[in-house]
Amino acid sequence: MHLLYVTSGFPYPLTSGYLRHYFLLKALSQRHAITLLSLVGARYLPEHAAAMSPFTERVLTFTSANKSGTLERKAQGRLWALANGTRGNRAVQRMSAAIARLTEEERFEAVLFSGKDTYPALAGVNGLPVIVDMCDATSIRIRGGLRYTSLLRLPLLLCDYERVRRAERQLFRRAAHLLFGSVRDREAVLGPAAKHASVMPNGVDTDFWRRSSHERGAETVVFTGAMGYPPNTDAALYLIEDIMPLVRRAVPGAQALIVGRDPPPRLRDAGRRPGVTVTGFVDDMRPYLERATVFAAPLRFGAGIQNKLLEAMAMGVPVVASPLAAEGLRTEAGERPPVQVAQDAQQFAELITEHLAGWSSQPAPDAKARRFILDHFVWERSGAKLEQVLQTVVRGAKH
Repeated sequence: MHLLYVTSGFPYPLTSGYLRHYFLLKALSQRHAITLLSLVGARYLPEHAAAMSPFTERVLTFTSANKSGTLERKAQGRLWALANGTRGNRAVQRMSAAIARLTEEERFEAVLFSGKDTYPALAGVNGLPVIVDMCDATSIRIRGGLRYTSLLRLPLLLCDYERVRRAERQLFRRAAHLLFGSVRDREAVLGPAAKHASVMPNGVDTDFWRRSSHERGAETVVFTGAMGYPPNTDAALYLIEDIMPLVRRAVPGAQALIVGRDPPPRLRDAGRRPGVTVTGFVDDMRPYLERATVFAAPLRFGAGIQNKLLEAMAMGVPVVASPLAAEGLRTEAGERPPVQVAQDAQQFAELITEHLAGWSSQPAPDAKARRFILDHFVWERSGAKLEQVLQTVVRGAKH
C-alpha cells in the first residue's frame, strides 16, 4: 500500500520522545511505501531525515515555532493554540496543504496520524480512512498534574487541558480506528467496551536493552527519563525529597541516580543533596541501569506506558512503582507486571530498602522482569498488530 504517516514530532533521534513512530515506521516499511510528514523544531537536523530514508519513500518536514525555544515560548504557543484552535500555526497549515496536494496528485490507501497539536492538518485528508494513534490519554495526564502544579502554572495547565480535550474530541470523530498505548488509557477515555479502538503498546529493542553484567549494582536507586517532562520532574523530586531521606536512614550509603536530559533548575538544585546525582543528558542509559540495585518509578500523574519501566525491566532491574506507573503495563489479557507497587513515600522507602539490604544475598538480575517484556512488549508484536489494524481498516473502506 501507499501510506501517509503524519506525526507532530520527528521520530529521530530515538531520544526525541517519538521513538514509537520510528519502530512502527520500520515495521510498516517492510510491506508498504510510506510518505512521512512531521512537524519539527530547532533541534531537527538533515541527518535525522537521512536516518529515516530506509523506511520511507520521502520525508516532508514543517518547522514550527511552537516546538522550538524556551518553555515560556512553548507555553505562549499553547495559549495561542487554545484561542485559535491551532489555525494560527502556520506549520500545521502548510502540512494540511501538503496533505491535500499529495492526496489529490497520488493514490494513497490510508493515513496514519498522530498528534493532538496537529489535528487541523486532517482537513487536508479527503476520502481516505484515518487511523489515529492516540498513544496515551494526554488529557488524563494533564488533569492528574493539576494536583501537583504550582498556583503560577495552574492557569496554563487548565488551558492545556481544554486545548487537548478539544483535540481529542476532534480526533475521535475523524478516526476510522483509534490506537492506544495501554489498556488503562483506552478504558479511561472510551470505556472497557470501546469499538474501533485497539491497544498497541510500546515495545523495547531487547537486543539493545540487554545487560553486559551478571550482577546488579549495590546500594543504588535509579530513575531515568526526560526530566523536562512534568510527570518525570515531579517523580524525581518526590524520590529525592520525600523517599530517599527515609531510605538513607536505613541504608546510609544509598545513592540515587536521576538520569536524563533537560532537568529544570529545581531538580538540579535537589541533585546537590547528599547521596543524589542528577546527570542531565547522557549518551547511553544502559550503564546507569547496570549500576542499579532497584529502579524507582514514583510517578504521581501521567498516562500511557512508561518506556523507562520497559527499559529497566528488559535490563533485569527490579522495579518499585506507583500504582499509576504499574497500571500502564497491564496487558489486554489482564496480566499484571512483576513489579512491586508502593502507595506512598513510606512504602516506597521500605520496599527500596529491602532491595538494597538484600542485594548481598541475591545480586542477580530480575529474570521475571525481562521475561515479561519479551512476552508482551517487543516492537515486532506491536508492528504486527498495526499491520492487522491497517488491513482491516482499508478493507472496510473499500466496501
